[in-house]
Amino acid sequence: MTTARNLPAKIAHVPGVAATSAVDHSYAYVGPDLQDTFGIDAARIARATTLRDSYFLGGSAQTMLERLRGRPDGILVSKETITDYSLRVGDLLRLRILDHHSGKFRVVPFHIVGTVQEFPSAPRDSFMVTNLTYLSNADRAGGPNVVFAKTSEDAATVAARVAIATRAESVIVKNIRQQAVQTASSITAVDLTGISHLEEAFAIVLAAAAMWLFVSLGVRERRHEFATMAAIGASLRDVGAFVRSEAGAVVSAAVIFAIFLGWLLAEMLVAMLQHVFDPPPDQLAVPWGFLGLLLLGAILGGVLAIAAAAHWLRRLPLGAILREQ
Repeated sequence: MTTARNLPAKIAHVPGVAATSAVDHSYAYVGPDLQDTFGIDAARIARATTLRDSYFLGGSAQTMLERLRGRPDGILVSKETITDYSLRVGDLLRLRILDHHSGKFRVVPFHIVGTVQEFPSAPRDSFMVTNLTYLSNADRAGGPNVVFAKTSEDAATVAARVAIATRAESVIVKNIRQQAVQTASSITAVDLTGISHLEEAFAIVLAAAAMWLFVSLGVRERRHEFATMAAIGASLRDVGAFVRSEAGAVVSAAVIFAIFLGWLLAEMLVAMLQHVFDPPPDQLAVPWGFLGLLLLGAILGGVLAIAAAAHWLRRLPLGAILREQ
């Protein structure tokens, strides 16, 4: 088993692995239902994987882990099981667990300390999470059989290194993308990175083109005003400053409106799709890099248009324009 072969320590020394935590993946009967049961080290699990607050009901991830640490026989039960059996926090839950020494199922008492609705590598329906030591003593399977590893580099690359380092142990190595595809069969398992990059590039180009059109068309439509300003003594620098200030005001107003509208749409989509993305995100993620490039694209488009407008203003035929109409 994992403990006997010291796999967590061996994997922890693989380049790119930031932390590891052993997990005992077992099975237990709740009434007639056979459910996945995960024995975890509540003190280390958060170092080796991401536990979001939305994974749990009735408390944050830290609160639930503290409850597990505070009660050796504590167990987190899935929302579906809580509903089906009308269970509550503090209830005694007797599970039938396979004793690997005797080959028979035996009844083991647990006490419910919270509700879980999502967990790394767990199925999407019913499962339970308990303390590693308590579950290992109950199933006597020889120790943990799964290792969670957090990487500081590309997951697929580090997974390949782990596979090489543990090939003599006959283990199965999966990276986070492979696991997500296995445990989820909805749109949330589809990798949309490529499409999102295309959309981001289109948005940046569109922002730059919009500012170019606004400035260039505005200058051409108001050439009578600019010609009049020049005729009564305004310098081309003053006219150019007027164009720059107008473009700056438009960019500033657009940024403020875009921030408000983007936040509102994001909140609305999260609320509408919370049953699709199970669990919903804890908070909105802000793509600062993309937003910076988007703002830079709009500014660049405006600067280029202003430069072109300044060149056009220097060649402004004042007499011909003022004689029009």
